[in-house]
Amino acid sequence: MFIAFEGPDNVGKSTTANRLSHNNRAFYNATKQQHEINQAIAQAEGDDLPVTYDRIDWFSHMVYRLALPGHEWNDERPRTVFAMPDTHLVVKIHHPQFAELIEDELYESGKVAVVNPMYWYFGDFFRALNEQQNFALFKSVSIMEVINDPRHGTFQQSLKMFSSPISDQWEVQSQGRRVEDDDSLLDFLRYVEHVS
Repeated sequence: MFIAFEGPDNVGKSTTANRLSHNNRAFYNATKQQHEINQAIAQAEGDDLPVTYDRIDWFSHMVYRLALPGHEWNDERPRTVFAMPDTHLVVKIHHPQFAELIEDELYESGKVAVVNPMYWYFGDFFRALNEQQNFALFKSVSIMEVINDPRHGTFQQSLKMFSSPISDQWEVQSQGRRVEDDDSLLDFLRYVEHVS
């Protein structure tokens, strides 16, 4: 089972990706070559242990460069865009009310709030495109909204959007409403994996 996490900085995707990986080590910036290696290993071992990705190389590259076109990235390495039809894409975004409070050492204050809606737009775009392509791009697409309040040290998350070939089934919808942390997210995606 493959899960790729995307989203702006300080949304908890690295923590979740590492925590949900079968060996507590997510692969950083999924590339086509690395995914093919992981597919071969999973097929040879015949297991469905979670293999997680902390970002997809081309996805992050596209979102950040379009959201912050004036930023000097100093990275001209080409990216290969590829589909991952065996992978659950989970886009984690900040609640808009709290995105302004998030700071990152790489960007000026407020830049996370600029990147955040871009992830919502691209997450929803890939949901629609994936449905139109009969789920040939990703196995499922989810958007998790995170409330990361640095003023009070609180962190909450909940599933806001989900799409898969079985998303119209009542069981998926009712179970999806209870996705409020890393464990319930993994349980939910295992359920989707099992019934699809």
